[in-house]
Amino acid sequence: MAGAVVVVMSAELVVIAPYMRRAAGQLAHAQLTWVLPAVVGEMVSMMMFARLQRHALGTGGLRVRLGSAAATVFAGNAVGATLPGGSLLSITYRTRRMRSWGASASQIGFAHAATGVLSTIALALFAGAGHILSGDSSRLLSVAVRVGAICALTSTVFALVHHPAVLRRPVRALLHLLRRLRRGAGVQASADRMLDELAAMHPPARFWAWGLGLALFNWGGDFVCLLAVCHAVGASPPLSTALFAYIAGMTAASAVPLLPAGIGVLDATLVLTLHHGGVPISAATAADLLYRTITPGLVGVAGWFLLLQQHRRPARPQHVRESCDHARTVAATPDATAETSTVTCKA
Repeated sequence: MAGAVVVVMSAELVVIAPYMRRAAGQLAHAQLTWVLPAVVGEMVSMMMFARLQRHALGTGGLRVRLGSAAATVFAGNAVGATLPGGSLLSITYRTRRMRSWGASASQIGFAHAATGVLSTIALALFAGAGHILSGDSSRLLSVAVRVGAICALTSTVFALVHHPAVLRRPVRALLHLLRRLRRGAGVQASADRMLDELAAMHPPARFWAWGLGLALFNWGGDFVCLLAVCHAVGASPPLSTALFAYIAGMTAASAVPLLPAGIGVLDATLVLTLHHGGVPISAATAADLLYRTITPGLVGVAGWFLLLQQHRRPARPQHVRESCDHARTVAATPDATAETSTVTCKA
C-alpha cells in the first residue's frame, strides 16, 4: 500500500507540477479573512461527528463525555489520514476506544451502522440540494429513490434484529466451523448474547431525526471549509458547482477506503470538477491545497497530539452505562432483596 501511494503521488506531482507553481502564487496572496471561517467550519464538522457517535452510543445506555468523544474523532481522523489503511484503520481505532469505555459489541456495531446510514442519507440530501440550486430538478427522483432504498434496507435490518429467533439459525450455521475449532459453545453464546442486546435496542424516531441533523451539520461544516478556501484564493464558484465538487470528491474518496484521506483520488476529483464548473485550474489547485492543509493537515496535527496524550495518560473507566447507577441505587435500598443486590454492571 505504501508503494502504491508513492507511485500515485509521484505520477500526480509530474502531471500537476506546472499547475502547482501557479497555484503557489495564488496561495501566497490568499485572503486570511476567509481562512478563519474555513478552520471554524472544519472544527464544527469534527465536533458534530463526535456528537453523532456519542448520540449513537447513548442509545445503548452508554454515556460518554463529549471531550472524550471529540478527542477520539480527532485522533481517529489523524490515524486514517496519515497511515496506509485509511478509513478502515480509523474505524479500528475508534472501535478500540469504544471498547475501553465499556461498550459492548452490539453497541459498537450499532454506533458504526447508525452513523454510516445517517451520513449516507445526509450526503444524498446534499446532492439533492445541489440539483435544486443548479435548476436540474430531473435528478431529484434518483436522489429520492436512493434515500428511500437506504431507509428501506435499514428498516428491514432492524426488523430482523428485533426478531433474533429468525437470525439464530443462520448465525449458528456460519459459526459452526468456528465452534469446532474452539471446542465449545462460547462463540455461539457470544453471538446469541449480541443478538439479544441488539433486539433490546429500540431507538425512537427522534434518535434518527436528531442524528440526521448532526450528520447534516457534519457534512455542512466540511463543505463550508471548502467554500471558504475557494474564496480565499480568489475563486468564486457558484454554490451548486462547489457543492457538486465536494460531493464528487467525498464519493470518490469513500470508494477507495484504503488510501489515507483519499489522497490523490479526492484531490483530482475536486480540482477537475471545480475546473469543469468554470474555475481556472490554478485556482482550483490552490483551493484544494489550502483545503487539504486544513483537513487533514491541521486536523491531523491536533489528532496526533491528542493520540499521544491518550497514550501518556491511559483512560480510566469513567464511562458507565445508565443501568449501573440504577443498579447501585437498588442495591443500596434497605429493603433490597438478595437477588437484586447481585446486580452488576460493566464499566
